Formats: sequence, structure tokens, C-alpha cells
Amino acid sequence: MGGKVAAAVSVTVITGPTASGKSAEGLARAHADPSIEIVNADSQLLYRGFDIGTAKPSREERADVTHHLIDILEPDQRFSASNFSQQARTAIREIIARGKTPLVVGGTGFYIDALFRGLMTAEIDPEKLLEARRKFEEEITTHGFESMHERLRSIDPELHSQIAREMNPVRLVRAWTHYYATGTPLGEARKQQRDAFEYRPEFIILSPAREELHTRIEQRIDQMLTNGWLDEVKELKTLGIDRNAPAMRAIGYGELLDVLEHKLTLEQARQQIVIRTRQYAKRQVTWLRHQTSS
Repeated sequence: MGGKVAAAVSVTVITGPTASGKSAEGLARAHADPSIEIVNADSQLLYRGFDIGTAKPSREERADVTHHLIDILEPDQRFSASNFSQQARTAIREIIARGKTPLVVGGTGFYIDALFRGLMTAEIDPEKLLEARRKFEEEITTHGFESMHERLRSIDPELHSQIAREMNPVRLVRAWTHYYATGTPLGEARKQQRDAFEYRPEFIILSPAREELHTRIEQRIDQMLTNGWLDEVKELKTLGIDRNAPAMRAIGYGELLDVLEHKLTLEQARQQIVIRTRQYAKRQVTWLRHQTSS
């Protein structure tokens, strides 16, 4: 006699483009519900010492509300979406096991995808990946994006439908490279990993109007500079943190290093940071549209 299939338990995810107020919203909810513990899903908050330019919650805020996956890496450490998925899933399970409520907060879409949708389940030989990438590049040069996308329909229908909504060449590369390297569809590999995680996301998406978001971005950058962002970068430089370190990829740190090395004026750096942040926010909004349409 068959039983009912249990409904998937959801985990709330507060997300949105940069400067949309995700951290403030997460903290407000945690103050209203003391059972909440926040699981960070922002790649920039993982690194120690990178505080002002990443809008990291303050030590006081983290002392008041328990946060997970903040300040867990040194600046030169690499951390993949797969690493994030493993650690975030562990944190969520442990929070629930203690009778508390996990709240995922952040805007790194690839991390959130990895957490709930899954990634490749097996390690692939780098040589095979390189060979697969070369094969794909030859074929897309010959046949073009639309043809390669249409050919994906019969091989990986799950990813075909997702890529159709986004027309995203990066995801097409990833799908074909995985298929050529392993002989199996990436969508199926992700599904297997996704099915192994017992929770599903319930999104709260913060989405200010474009003009408002641009204003908030500029105001936040100006506040960061007022709060000593340039001095923070100077200290990191003094500590010997190389500009090629993974943590230095966060928007603004390279530009402020250029100020310290007299390659840019502070105003030039500010303008570049504003432009890059707006571009990043636009990519985040594209990812968020996919969440609401999937």
C-alpha cells in the first residue's frame, strides 16, 4: 500500500542585486524571530580582512545574530561553488537539527544555484575538460550559438530550456563541455546532486527600480569610501596581499590598489567602481528573473 510522498521542506532565501538591502532585511527578520540563524550566500563575505568594501555585517551585528560562512577563508584561498554547496548544506542541516531556523542571505547566484540545484557530481580530469572545451569551441565557431543550442535539446533538455530563457553562452559552454568530457548531460548530473538535498528554496527577492538601485549603489560606495575603504586596502597591501589573490577580485579592491600605486585618482577609481557595480547588479537581475520564471 503506497504512502503519500512528503512535500519538500523549504528554506527561505533573501536575495537581490547588490545594494538592494539584503543584509538589513535578514537582520530585521532575525531580530523579529530569535530562532533565525543567517547562512551567508555572498562570495565576497567569505574572506577575512575584506570588510568595508564588501559591506560585511559588523562584528556587533554578527554577535547579535548568528551568521555562518563569513570570515572563513584567508585572502589567497580558493573556494568553489561546490565547496560552498557542501558547507552551506551542512550548516543548514545543523541549524535545523538544533531546532533553529536557517535563513540564506546573499546575491551570488552561482552559489545559490549550487546549493539548491546542484553541480557536477564527479571530478572530471582536467585534460578531458580542456579537450572537451576545444572541441566545443571548434563546433560553435563552425555552427554558431543557435545551432549548438538547438542540438542540446535532444542531449540535455533540462539545460536547453533554461538556456533558452537566458540565451547565455557561458551556460552553453558549460553544458557542452561537461557532455563532451563525461558523455552524460550536465542537467542530469545536477539533478542527482539536487535530489540528494532535502530542502528547496523559497525566495524573497528584493528588487528596487533601476534608478533607485543606481542611486543606492552610488550612495553605498561613497559611504564605504567615507568609512575608510582606501585605508582598508592600504592595510591589505601592507600585509602582502597580492592583487591576484582570489579575495582581491571583489569589486573595488583592484581599483583602490591602482589609487595607492598612482595609476588612478580616487575619483577615477570611484567612477570605475560605480560602473562595475552597476554591471554586476545587472547580471544579478538577469539571474533573478530566471528564479521567478523557473
